[in-house]
This record gives sequence, structure tokens and C-alpha cells, in this order.
Amino acid sequence: MEFSIKSGSPEKQRTGCVVVGVFEGRKLSPSAKEIDRAAKGFLSEVLRRGDHDGKAGTSLLLHCLTGLPADRVLLVGLGKERELGESAYRKSIDTAIKALRATGTTEATFFLTELALRKRDVAFRIEQAVLAIMEGLYRFDRMKSKPPETKRALRKVALHVPRRGDIAAGEAAAK
Repeated sequence: MEFSIKSGSPEKQRTGCVVVGVFEGRKLSPSAKEIDRAAKGFLSEVLRRGDHDGKAGTSLLLHCLTGLPADRVLLVGLGKERELGESAYRKSIDTAIKALRATGTTEATFFLTELALRKRDVAFRIEQAVLAIMEGLYRFDRMKSKPPETKRALRKVALHVPRRGDIAAGEAAAK
């Protein structure tokens, strides 16, 4: 697994899948708002129709959004905005990995690591994301007589930080 730490605009990411969050009450996270703006309100329209409500543990995969170079956009439910803590953050990463494993994408860009957690810095968010991703992708099938057929595995994950100054702390936490 190859991890990288980046900072930049979510709507300009050329990747297999961009992962952004949605809070309960159909409220887009800041990076999801930027993607929505680039896609001319498509995410807002999807939420307005009731296809995704932002409840924790839910996800919705969108394909080929116009105005975006990314192949897919994964909306991950974050739960209530006021209750976003360590466990809810970890659950959102787990939900994203479960959804990504079903797609067969080989690379993804996570914007969930930009979410603010009380009393936790960017290094903590990056470290927890790396741990959750590694645990979510781990499969022990060495002892099975016939390994299960799987889609292509996720190989590259870019984790985004809010500011360029956070890149060094993020890279240290990822290691």
C-alpha cells in the first residue's frame, strides 16, 4: 500500500475515487461543497432527492460527474456534525474502505482527513486513517485451499490535509 499526503483542491484531483463526507441533515463537508460547486450542484441534487442522508455508516458511490477529473466520488455519512469524534471519524474511514473494496478502484483520495476533531491534530487524523485503511484492506487467505476471487486491490491512497504546512506532520504520522 502506498500512502501520500497532499494539500489542494478536491475538484482538481485526477484519481480513481474522491472520498468526501456528508453530515446528517444532508449537510456537505467543506471539501464536498467544493466538489458540488465544480459539478454544478449535482451532489446537492442527489442529497435533495433523498439518495443519501449522511447517517454514520452509510455511503453512496457516484460515477462520472461532469466537471471533475476523478472517475468516482464516494459520499460517506459522518453522522451528526456536533458528535463527530474519534470513533465516528474511524467509522467513516471504515465505511469508505468497505465501499472502495467493492468498486475495484486502485487509487483513492481521502478528504475525510481534513475534518476537524476536538482536541486532535492533523497527525492524529492521518495516523488513524492509515491504521483504519490497513486494517480494512487486510485479508488472511493464506491457509484457504482456494483464495477468494477479488477485484483489483486498492494500491494508492492520498490523504489530504487542510494546509500545505501540515504536509510534513502528515507524512511523519503516516510513517
